Amino acid sequence: MNLLSVTTSYQALEKKYNSFKAPTLEITVGGMKLVSSLKMSIQNLDIELSSDFEASGCSFSIINAYEPSQSDFSKAANKIGVGDKVEVAIGYIRTENIFTGYVNSVRYLFDKYSGIGEIRVECMDVKGLMMKNRRMEFFAQKSADGILKEILSSSPVSSYVEGKNIDSCEEDEIPLRSNMQTDYEIMTEQASKLGYEFFVSQGKVVFRKKEKVTTPIMTLTPSCGIYELRTGYCAQQLVKKIEVRSVDAETGKLIKGEASISGKFSPGSGGNKVIGSSKQIFYEPGLKDAAEAKRRAQARIQAVADTFGSLEMTCIGIPEIGPGRFIRLEKIAEHVDGKYYITSVRHTMENGNFLTTFKARRNSL
Repeated sequence: MNLLSVTTSYQALEKKYNSFKAPTLEITVGGMKLVSSLKMSIQNLDIELSSDFEASGCSFSIINAYEPSQSDFSKAANKIGVGDKVEVAIGYIRTENIFTGYVNSVRYLFDKYSGIGEIRVECMDVKGLMMKNRRMEFFAQKSADGILKEILSSSPVSSYVEGKNIDSCEEDEIPLRSNMQTDYEIMTEQASKLGYEFFVSQGKVVFRKKEKVTTPIMTLTPSCGIYELRTGYCAQQLVKKIEVRSVDAETGKLIKGEASISGKFSPGSGGNKVIGSSKQIFYEPGLKDAAEAKRRAQARIQAVADTFGSLEMTCIGIPEIGPGRFIRLEKIAEHVDGKYYITSVRHTMENGNFLTTFKARRNSL
């Protein structure tokens, strides 16, 4: 299953997962299948996935790895170490791989009185490794996508990249100076300027235009999966126009580009009234021409529009729900129903219960 392209329905998943009975999981660490092969008992599985700039990660506990008669953890458990590749699959009856990364930390916990030992493992995706390298160098004539490709080919990042989904940038290749920035900071800065997404999905590094895949993953309703939701709208950050200015380095002439917000922000005319003719002006040095200034203004107005609608929902555990995709709500309320863009997902599995909680946004009614 590819989280970036999967489409399904609640009814299809109900059939696939046998009415969502008997949640199950498999965790592979360094090639070792902890559940099916080594019969390890996993508790407190917590997977956090994001299409925003933060890294995704997961954590879990192994609670039957200690052998009191040996006064030690099992040989297999002792082989788990930082840097091991991790794959996490969850589901019901059958599982789907939804997280790929590396072991970032291992902690050993022991209770003298109960004789119970526990291993707590925390993992991150490859973005965590991009936070290590800090550069002070000059990228000669490279676009943002070219810089990312160079970063992904360097150690230690290259050892953990499972694939790439990188859009080419419309802007011309320009010299770019990294002033004591990490690889992560370089790419988040470039993505923000361009209005791009930069995240990792199932080990694949994604650098693309926002909301590129418009087809919803699925539709959820109160009778089909939804347990709890909170949603609302806020117009505080909305403005009618954003203008980006720069100065031509050779001629000294003013360069400017403009973008306007669009969409419906209230049932009546109140949304347009509160926005009015409001305008924000930004200065960005080093822009080449008006077309580039316009693209920067469009990226900024998109970021403003994204603050309008928010959604947080808890539903039955569904592995197919991932960030960087739309989901549709129906049969809730007139101004709640519709498409939302998922920005973060949290899957938890504890004591036989599998829940999915996600956050999403909406830039218009």
